[in-house]
Amino acid sequence: MSDEPIEKRGISRRRVLQSAVSVPAITMMTAEAASVPSSAPTSPDAYPRADANANGVDDPSTWHAYLTDEEMQHPLARYWFRRGFIADDVLNALRRGPMQTADVLEWRHRTRLSDPGDLPVENGYCMLGDGSGYVAVRTHFPDCTADMIDWWFNWAQQEEIIRYKIWYPGAHYSMSQAPTPGYVREPGDKIYWGMSRFPVEDIGVGVTRMRLDFVNPREFGFDGLPDGGTILAVRVGLADGWFKHTDMIHHVRPADGGVEMRSRFWMGRKIEAMAGGAGLLGSALDWPFVKRQVLKPGIARSMAFHCATEYAQLAGFLPELYEQYGP
Repeated sequence: MSDEPIEKRGISRRRVLQSAVSVPAITMMTAEAASVPSSAPTSPDAYPRADANANGVDDPSTWHAYLTDEEMQHPLARYWFRRGFIADDVLNALRRGPMQTADVLEWRHRTRLSDPGDLPVENGYCMLGDGSGYVAVRTHFPDCTADMIDWWFNWAQQEEIIRYKIWYPGAHYSMSQAPTPGYVREPGDKIYWGMSRFPVEDIGVGVTRMRLDFVNPREFGFDGLPDGGTILAVRVGLADGWFKHTDMIHHVRPADGGVEMRSRFWMGRKIEAMAGGAGLLGSALDWPFVKRQVLKPGIARSMAFHCATEYAQLAGFLPELYEQYGP
């Protein structure tokens, strides 16, 4: 990992495929270490195009993780200066090193997340023989409900970029969104299903822009949502939408004093086109050799720490935030 401040690390297209990775360090960075003297695009319909550089969307000089003078005066600024801490059980599990591959929740068994009880490993990571990676992280959200989680995944993507920045101070730069091409909404859909999000983050490989397609969990094989819970089913890929490289699930269910989020990432499981993407070209890249070039050793560990850190941060302020800004 580079010791340089995150804004000084370069971006390269060949590293974009590694966009499902993590944070430069377990702890969050300070405001002084995350400064770029410019402003990020705020348009909610900033959808990637072939000429993205023409409107500054892919220009790193337009991205920053620090708070502007205006944002410093915003009521949300106080959350940016708070620091969430990874729970001891999660931290100790991740520090032990890679989990046994035999304990991986295989993609074909993903709906077991809805079974009662725990899976063999709730916190861990590893690389697999085909070059893909796997991550499991559990986060407890005291005094929270599944409705608060659903609310956050809509509210945090709206209007003001500071909403996204407070989720991971020093690593979250910007966010935009647009409807996912071809998605057909149905009665009862969550408001954020059928939306494509375009986060700009430092996830361990330099500042990167990604695309996250939030879909109805039925597309991931779930029959319904857990009682008192919710499921976030997400396809992660290149910002231009050419192809998907990661499948992500956040399964939320009631737990003592709140809810728990059980996150799973299958990185490089299957490289394929996203909605409106590269078609057969995406599938042509779905080879172990390509995955090993993209998913370097350590990438699953990085993703695990990134996930654990940002959700510990969110769990620390979500009840207060919801009380102030929720419906």
